[in-house]
Amino acid sequence: MPREMTYPCYTCGSYQPHRQPRDDRERDIIRKLANLQKPNAYVDDYWICGRTDFDCRNIRTALRVKPFDPPQKMPDPE
Repeated sequence: MPREMTYPCYTCGSYQPHRQPRDDRERDIIRKLANLQKPNAYVDDYWICGRTDFDCRNIRTALRVKPFDPPQKMPDPE
């Protein structure tokens, strides 16, 4: 079950709830993005902004607010 944490969000500009990837689709998207920068990246180190009043879905790590340049967001479910 994905956990939730509160982290600063680069695109929201404030502390927001973030969640870990929920399913294989989200893990695959993060794996592709992360492996471009760091081969064999650990997918569960990545968090997705869960702000509810604004559809952000920015992807970050626990240690880096902006791991991707430009920032990446989780695409809408298909």
